[in-house]
Amino acid sequence: MRWTIAIWAVSLAALGGLAVTAYDALKRPSDILNTDVAFNEAEHAPGKPNEPEEVETVDWPLYGADLARTKNLDVDVEPPFRQKWSWDSGELMEFSPIVVNDVLYGMNNDALFFAVDADDGKVLWKKDVGALNASSPVYNKGILYAVNLEPGHVFALDAKNGKTVWSQPLPGRSESSPALYKGKVIFGCECARVFAYDAKTGKQVWQTSTEAEVKAAPAVSEGKVYVGDYAGEMYALNAVNGDVVWQSSGQGGSFGQAGRFYSSPGVAFGRVYAGNVDGRVYSFDSENGEVAWTQSTGDWVYSGAVVGEAGNRPAVFTGSFDHRVYAMDARSGDVIWSRDTGGIVSGAGSIVGDVYYVSILAGKTYGYDTATGDIVFKFDKGEYNPAISDGERLYITGYSSINAFEHKDKKPKKQSQKGTKAKQGKQAKKAKGGRKKRGGSQ
Repeated sequence: MRWTIAIWAVSLAALGGLAVTAYDALKRPSDILNTDVAFNEAEHAPGKPNEPEEVETVDWPLYGADLARTKNLDVDVEPPFRQKWSWDSGELMEFSPIVVNDVLYGMNNDALFFAVDADDGKVLWKKDVGALNASSPVYNKGILYAVNLEPGHVFALDAKNGKTVWSQPLPGRSESSPALYKGKVIFGCECARVFAYDAKTGKQVWQTSTEAEVKAAPAVSEGKVYVGDYAGEMYALNAVNGDVVWQSSGQGGSFGQAGRFYSSPGVAFGRVYAGNVDGRVYSFDSENGEVAWTQSTGDWVYSGAVVGEAGNRPAVFTGSFDHRVYAMDARSGDVIWSRDTGGIVSGAGSIVGDVYYVSILAGKTYGYDTATGDIVFKFDKGEYNPAISDGERLYITGYSSINAFEHKDKKPKKQSQKGTKAKQGKQAKKAKGGRKKRGGSQ
């Protein structure tokens, strides 16, 4: 009898131990804080304007404003605003356009590529580039480079008239807004690869295989390409030849579920910041991929990381499916402030001046003071990636529209006959110069 009881007790203890082991293996991993990882506050301070070629405004020439995808422009464009014009593309735009030399360039879900005059919202040209698109182009020296979902291809257009310069088919779909670095067009593909194509000839320069689909827009900094994939892996690649410099894994969620990086990273302060569907925001060491910290939200983080300051404190901003936006300390991941938006935040926000703009899937856009989190702007249109600027106006992407705002106290320009002729000449120079909704962000 004693032996039976003893064996029973040992069996119960063993089962209890197995249960604890199973629980430990299946529970959600705790967040990470590694204070030994380097943090360089002076490295790539976000928000420096990109100087234009000819006009007095500044450029926002690619998705995320700069190669590091900080999604931040430090210009004096602040509310209160008045709306100047609105133009509707006729279909969902998951990604905001870009703006260069007073012209907005972008694509909607129907793969309609367009050029719109930033002064008055008039269309300069349109071009059908396929059946489905969810990305932004990149501009360089009069040429626009872009990728497509259906059909999967990478192509270059003349910015003056939309004519095709070159086009190359891809082995899969792409919604990875390309970067242009040292003559190479760099982007990811759902075929589980990152590509670089020669910007002049359209010939492939290199390709690098990843563990899973790459949907995010790659960031480029200090000669390295940073991007995550759908297996929850973050990569740093050599921008010259595509060699893997480092590869780092996300933590994943409970029950051993792997996370996915849909969020486009932002690079600053010697760190790489990105959200993950495991509900966390990650901070990686840009040199070796070591995880500096992770910070949990209440749900998926599709939204791309925005890098800037909350007051005078280096910060990373993001939104979550938990209906909240966050400002986190860029060094430690501590939450500086968080606000309930009233809806799912899927697309990446952006900072213009001292305001963090973000849209919710309920079709609204809000602007939050970066220091305090106070709402300083509201607009009853929005969906995914909302705001860009040229240093003169703010452009908000609604569901299918682009809406231009200027400061409410700005005096309208007087239009003399001479001024009208000048504007017509400028426009001529520029002109020379739901059913498919997938649920995008980055």
